[in-house]
Amino acid sequence: MRYQMLDVVRTASLPMVAVLQAAHKYSSSDLHPLSDTRLGRTRSAILESAVRLIKHYPKQGFEYGTIEADGRKYHIKEDVAVAKPFANLLHFSHIASEGNPKVLFVPALSGHHATLSEDTFREFLPDHDVYVADWLDARDVPVSDGRFGFEEYVAYVIEFLEHIGPDTHVIGLCQASVPALTAVAYMAAKKHACRPPSLTIMAGPVDTSVNKNRINKVSEYLSSSVLNLSHIHAAPIGYKGVGRKVYPGIMQLAGFIMLNPSLHIDAHVQFAKDVMAGDHEAADRHRDFYDEYFAMLDTTAEFYLETLERVFFDQHLAKGMMKYQGETVDCAAISDIFLLTVEGSKDNMCSPGQTRAAHDICSGLAEEYKEDYMQEGVGHYGVFNGSKYRQEIAPRVKAFIQRAEKSQKSKAAA
Repeated sequence: MRYQMLDVVRTASLPMVAVLQAAHKYSSSDLHPLSDTRLGRTRSAILESAVRLIKHYPKQGFEYGTIEADGRKYHIKEDVAVAKPFANLLHFSHIASEGNPKVLFVPALSGHHATLSEDTFREFLPDHDVYVADWLDARDVPVSDGRFGFEEYVAYVIEFLEHIGPDTHVIGLCQASVPALTAVAYMAAKKHACRPPSLTIMAGPVDTSVNKNRINKVSEYLSSSVLNLSHIHAAPIGYKGVGRKVYPGIMQLAGFIMLNPSLHIDAHVQFAKDVMAGDHEAADRHRDFYDEYFAMLDTTAEFYLETLERVFFDQHLAKGMMKYQGETVDCAAISDIFLLTVEGSKDNMCSPGQTRAAHDICSGLAEEYKEDYMQEGVGHYGVFNGSKYRQEIAPRVKAFIQRAEKSQKSKAAA
């Protein structure tokens, strides 16, 4: 019922948003005589801030345009390689990308769209053949398309790897690290021809019993039944998935904000100050970030609850309890796949050590196949975005992939 009420409120606010947007457009127009005065900018800041607090934020697009590679500029082409009910496999390529190492990015399914990681993928476009699992909004998936839980997520990863073909490297981001590792371990045990030559997992909760943070400690007092009652709602009338049980994106967003509300309040106050001061560059950075950050999707109830049980409550992978298609998944079966773990020293969502734990459970891997990297001075988001990601983390991941590529070719030539 709460979801229906929230949707009614959102719909009812549309006329108000339209009026405020029109007023803002008028007050900030170059034709308005006061638009570039302190008074005009103050009025514009108040109006835009009001709009941004109540408007709906749709999914953003990938806007790569052209990139530079080998001193030349190339147009990035975006294709849907595979269309599934709950995700599309996107392929980003350019005229010179054929023959580059293939990499599948598996983003988290935790409320935000894959476009939140647009800058993460961007660093790989010049010299890699990039694929991205683009998870879709569950409220737009008809109930007739069936369930989508943790194992269905794993199945999608395997199917995407089968479509792309052998020698495809996998990079799991945040929460996606666990199902990505599950898929790779299952494929390794089956000696699957499309198992990846390397797996990189970045700031992922492989074992949340290690170095527990505030989120992990709070989860000890929760249960699936309680969360089912408080967090799970039916998609309202007006959506293709009407009646589907989901964890609404708007509630997930509220949870993210409550982790550090002062940070977001300060950011919006600073935005208003930047607009009033005429600092267009700083204001645009705020708009770009929050246009993406506030664009949320619903996840299916079964995926949300099963992920909590398997990853955060019971650490199934670390304890050797993970099941896929009725079989126990054994990470020790991984013996010929390079493994890189990346963490941020200031990460308060996935504490240092929780991702590195993958090396312990992948006990069948020789040490020369393993690499661990701790980035100093970054929090959770900094592992995937920002200057240190561009200058230090992404180059290290690419070098790791190159090492795996070289090893793969040496074996093939032997």
